[in-house]
Amino acid sequence: MNIEEYIRKNRLHLDADKADEDFIWNKISGSLNKPKKQKRFFALKIAASIIIVIALSLMTYQITRLQTNQKLILANIDPELAKQEAQFQNQIKNYYQVIQETSYDEELFSTNFRDLEYIDTLINQYSEDLATNGPNPRLLNSLMDLYQKKIKLLDRMLNEIEKNKRHENNETNI
Repeated sequence: MNIEEYIRKNRLHLDADKADEDFIWNKISGSLNKPKKQKRFFALKIAASIIIVIALSLMTYQITRLQTNQKLILANIDPELAKQEAQFQNQIKNYYQVIQETSYDEELFSTNFRDLEYIDTLINQYSEDLATNGPNPRLLNSLMDLYQKKIKLLDRMLNEIEKNKRHENNETNI
């Protein structure tokens, strides 16, 4: 027996119950009148804010970690070099403060914080060599050169931030 034949034969029995149209219409109209919930957009806003907070905290951690690695290495070797080292470190600290105060996108830098971390690693290695082997003129010159390179990298980062801000201002003025 085919389904069509079954429906034809038993049609009266199948259509015996009538639907409660008022009940069905009330449910439909009730669901139409409900305000649409925008849970998806709310969840996206929360996720975006969490990502922003995490990114900012990571960048702040990275900058403060680089700052705390700096200590006076040459204080016991030569007072003049120690004074110059203190000036370099003060200048580096000022650069870090200015960078922290600006809102920047780390991906826009041609140089990144890994370069600065590498320089810090070299400074630490040189300071260990100075502690174990004593003062070496070539090592002292290399150490001062590393401080200058770090200052140049930070200066380049600040220039890139300023350049990006000027570019953004030009785009908004057009």
